[in-house]
Amino acid sequence: MKLNYETCLVGEKVILVPYRPEHVPRYHEWMKDPDLLEATGSEPLSLEEEVEMQQSWRDDDRKCTFIVHSNKCHPVDNIISDETSQVFRVEEHLDDMIGDVNLFLSELECDNDEWGDDLRGTEASQDQLQQPLLQAEIDIMIAEKHLRGQGLGRAATCAMALYGVSKLGIRRLFCKINEDNKASIHLFKSIGFCQCDYAACFKQVELELVRPIEEMKEIFQ
Repeated sequence: MKLNYETCLVGEKVILVPYRPEHVPRYHEWMKDPDLLEATGSEPLSLEEEVEMQQSWRDDDRKCTFIVHSNKCHPVDNIISDETSQVFRVEEHLDDMIGDVNLFLSELECDNDEWGDDLRGTEASQDQLQQPLLQAEIDIMIAEKHLRGQGLGRAATCAMALYGVSKLGIRRLFCKINEDNKASIHLFKSIGFCQCDYAACFKQVELELVRPIEEMKEIFQ
């Protein structure tokens, strides 16, 4: 989406950077891995198709994508967010790419009263209650296998959840994971997601966030 295209989310472990054309060649190499294709439910694309995909996701206001960069080698105060005037130069940090994290937005199929109680009493409550309530499916991929199990995916997922709730107004966050992907299920449960559904036909579990979003700030930072 264009809303996040000039925004970096900066933590001690990871930096989340909007998916840019400079990222595409390495991302394309990642997605030649059959294991990653299966885990993400993706189809193999040509480089040209990957370029088109990056452009379409940039323009789609229901898809929010960040590339995850490792922040082990870069001081936090040298990297920008949307609130500073410093610049993160993607082309200088391509070697730090480790994966991506995504939000797929949709409208909640429920009455606003069911989800709107905590909005009442705020200055913007009336405007917000008149707008469609949003939910988002979240997914995370750490493509660099040697960097898995170090808390980087956990930090990136928390950063995206915080961004989705605070900047995009998302009211419900959920994920769908193949039941044999134990590592991913463990990651989401560790940050406050609980199973809410199971699709036997797809052998997928669905989990939704039940932990207070404020508690995720400590994990990201």
